[in-house]
Amino acid sequence: MSLVRSASVVRISHHFLPDPDTKAGLTTILRAGWVDAAPGRGIRRRSCPGDDILYCLSGRGRVTIENRVFDVGPGELAWIAGDVAHEHLAHDRDPWSVMWFRLAGPDTGALRRRLFGNGLPRLSVRRGAELISWFQALFDTLHLRGIDTDLHLHASVARFLQLASEERAPRAASGLPPPVLRLTEAMRATPQHRWSEEEIARAAGVSGSQIRRLFRQHFDTTPRSFLRRERVAMAQALMLQTAQPLHEVAQTCGFFDAYHFSKDFRRVTGQSPSSWRQAETGY
Repeated sequence: MSLVRSASVVRISHHFLPDPDTKAGLTTILRAGWVDAAPGRGIRRRSCPGDDILYCLSGRGRVTIENRVFDVGPGELAWIAGDVAHEHLAHDRDPWSVMWFRLAGPDTGALRRRLFGNGLPRLSVRRGAELISWFQALFDTLHLRGIDTDLHLHASVARFLQLASEERAPRAASGLPPPVLRLTEAMRATPQHRWSEEEIARAAGVSGSQIRRLFRQHFDTTPRSFLRRERVAMAQALMLQTAQPLHEVAQTCGFFDAYHFSKDFRRVTGQSPSSWRQAETGY
């Protein structure tokens, strides 16, 4: 790692070592701070434990993640993957002031993909005052170091993800393009249907390649994966509401057979159908 901070003003810098008894399997915040960077100064790393998330208050900077390079300006947030080579540098003539924190957990990549899909991990923040208040509360939590700091940090992560998801509202359901709305409504109405490629394109009203591109853009998934989740949701409802054998549930919900039902159910929920039913119903 190379760190160049000469002439930069570090306003706030907090670090936290999680309790081993509470960090397992949970996403938390390891450190956070606020820095007014000197021109052209920043950080270059091959990797680091956790992802760094920067919010630009003023000025400008440039972020490089592997071979992807993008600028970040006032009111923009950048999510930097820590498991690959990356750097972030302040602009030479208009250096940025940034609030930042490091997120660590079992799969921060999944959270990142949920928000950004395959696009640039950059987000324009409309409710900047709310995010700044969140940072200030985070700094207070890290500074006070109470007995329940771990729990407060887990809650802070959840609140940040909620804020980020709400800022991404144009990709939410109310802003979906008509082809996506048509197809999702049709699939939710009849998930048990076989849904050939031709029927998918016809229900969407666009070509198969176009609807796949739209699903990837708005859901970070494919129409087939979306359909799989809808079938599993239908199966879960049947398993809770009836005593149907699992092979009948599989047939009713459009799965090819009990084997494929079990495979897809486990892929979506992480459990077998029988284990899930027993845990939820007791039989």
